[in-house]
Amino acid sequence: MGILLCMICRPLAAQQYPVKVQVQTLQPVSAQLSNLYNGSQARMIVTLLNTDLQKPTLNVRLRLNIKGTTVSLRNRDYGSYPLVQLDAGLPVQLSLNDLAPYFNPDNLEISGIPRSQLLQTGKLPDGFYTFCVDVVEANSGQLISNDKLSCAPPVWISTSEPPLLNLPRKGEAVAFREPLNIVFNWTPRHMGSPNAAFQTEYEFTLVELWDTAILPEAAFGTMPPLYQTNTNATTLLYGPAEPPLLPGKRYGWRIRAIAKQGVDEFAVFTNNGYSEIFYFTLQEDCQPPQQVTATVANGEATITWAPQPKMFEYLVEYREQDNDKAEWFNVKSNDPQAVIRDAIPGHKYEYRVGGSCSLGSKTLGELHAFEMPAKNAVDSGSCGLLSDIKLANDTVLKTLQPDDQIMAGDFPVRFTTLKNSGNSYSGTGYITIPFLGYNRVKVKFDNIQVNTDRQLMKGILMTTFDSTKLQGTNVDSVVQAISNLASVINDLIHLTIDADYVKVKEMAEQIKKLAEEELPEDLKTRMNQAADNLVNAKEEYDAAKKELAAAKTPEEKAAAEQKVKDAEKKFEDAKKEVEVVNKEKEKLVTAVANVIVTAIKELKTESASWEQTGKLEEKMAALKQEVFDKQGLSETQETDDSLVVNVVGVFQITEDEMTDEMKQFKAAAEEYTIASATVKASRIVKAIQQFYNEPTSISQLFTTDKALKGSSILKVIMESKQQGKTDKELIAIAKESILKQIIVIINAE
Repeated sequence: MGILLCMICRPLAAQQYPVKVQVQTLQPVSAQLSNLYNGSQARMIVTLLNTDLQKPTLNVRLRLNIKGTTVSLRNRDYGSYPLVQLDAGLPVQLSLNDLAPYFNPDNLEISGIPRSQLLQTGKLPDGFYTFCVDVVEANSGQLISNDKLSCAPPVWISTSEPPLLNLPRKGEAVAFREPLNIVFNWTPRHMGSPNAAFQTEYEFTLVELWDTAILPEAAFGTMPPLYQTNTNATTLLYGPAEPPLLPGKRYGWRIRAIAKQGVDEFAVFTNNGYSEIFYFTLQEDCQPPQQVTATVANGEATITWAPQPKMFEYLVEYREQDNDKAEWFNVKSNDPQAVIRDAIPGHKYEYRVGGSCSLGSKTLGELHAFEMPAKNAVDSGSCGLLSDIKLANDTVLKTLQPDDQIMAGDFPVRFTTLKNSGNSYSGTGYITIPFLGYNRVKVKFDNIQVNTDRQLMKGILMTTFDSTKLQGTNVDSVVQAISNLASVINDLIHLTIDADYVKVKEMAEQIKKLAEEELPEDLKTRMNQAADNLVNAKEEYDAAKKELAAAKTPEEKAAAEQKVKDAEKKFEDAKKEVEVVNKEKEKLVTAVANVIVTAIKELKTESASWEQTGKLEEKMAALKQEVFDKQGLSETQETDDSLVVNVVGVFQITEDEMTDEMKQFKAAAEEYTIASATVKASRIVKAIQQFYNEPTSISQLFTTDKALKGSSILKVIMESKQQGKTDKELIAIAKESILKQIIVIINAE
């Protein structure tokens, strides 16, 4: 019985493996596989121990297995590998060159990444990876180690971007000084990744660009370095101790980020760590203005400086402080002061003052800073009230350029495109409106004039089009902003999953609301689903982030990381779906644009007879005749001021109770009303046709036409087109829809 029990129990015993394996990877792990077996310091260590005393010597080979989320690398069974002899009880440690054969691409089975890519770059894609090593007996090919206990802990492998160059700015003219002091500054982009654990060294290279006929980026590689040095800082001061630079010459510079540990370098940066190439021109002796100060009062920052006689124009550049990605804005002046009017309350700004001593070049001084105090939310000031604007200066400014800023009343306007026509300008730009949260609204303008104080003195800045009202701003008016699906999608592009949940929810609700107004049924359903997915992805992301923060084991962390990635992908997919649906809608709009243009043209042709048949003046005269002459009244009649008439009631009479004169009067009044309406309708149709005279105007502006409710009309026509209606039927539907809305406009007056 005892023998039988042993025979039954023996198969249930855990399998024993003669070789124990321990795998260590020193973090951070570079994406470059060669870094694991090259260098002076071991980055991957494999320790083997033969525990089988019955076989005092084992000849074995290893089998490397690298497991990633989407990528897998595994040693072939019939590759070329060195034999390793294991003596019982004596540990053997393998690293560096010992492991090189196992990383040879010829010995690897590769999946999830093209073999050609791995051969070319030698790098793994970003992601979580587990490095495992199995031990196989050389003679039998039998696995003699536990593959579940022969892996290193999971590691995150990532590739970082090279630094962003800040100062001097690309194409900038740098002031020549004696002694020479130029500050070079750049921003690292790897500090948030595991690669930050490496010691990062920056190689600074400066080249004189002799050939000015080709692009500076191309000329950079044709010349030897004028100066090259390595530093651990992100700022370098080029001073008198460095090779001298010549005024009037152009120089290019570049940074290379190098990840190091000891003497070993690690390939953790894209483009081999090289940044973009920046270049600057060292100006002739044109010193920037000195004694720069900023005075903040009444929501404006007044910048003053000592005059610089050599400069014919001054320039103040400013942007938000502590934000390397913030956009630089500028204010130009012919006097030693300038006013910044579009700074947002509660924000800090950095600025610098410079100018031009010669055409085509500018010199900028050192950075300074000011803070715009936050406004009391209760104190609305003169929000929405028009100031009493009196322009004493009527001298026309003849030199305006894109990116210049002027004042339209109390509102700063910055130009984006500009076309000069004598003393007038046309183009586009944006206006900053303080009482709308300092939002910037796009404007267009035609033949405006600006005085030498950079104030709008003639012309109109237009924002959105309305068929019956011109919404715009000049020195006597303010602007209105519109919102449609396209503008919301533009905001959605910049929305990230890290945004506040309430913001994501509000964005989704806004998308649904506008989809209801603008989209046919099938597209609306898809848009609503995408909006719901945005919210769901955000909820899943927040939950996964909490799981990740609470994770204690590598497995829990890896699982939470995967959930975070899945949520991020779902969020981005939802954003893409919103864009795809909107593009399909735009295609539909383009497809029906000709239909609407044709409908409007036909309406105009038909309306040409409305004014002729209306004979409004004749109807008015006839009505007066009925009211006054036939009833023995004159048009005006003296009354006693003390006479008081009390209205005690209103009564109606039937058609049968009317006299012939009453019926004639009623008919004349109705005819006059119809004639008046047809004249108004005719004039509105003419105005519409002049504006919507080509398909591009339909696709660009018709959706935002609030007076005609263009989005609703487009929705009806798109749905009809999807139902297979002919162009003739669509034109009839468009004409009917537009006429209905014109009637609404007339009745609302």
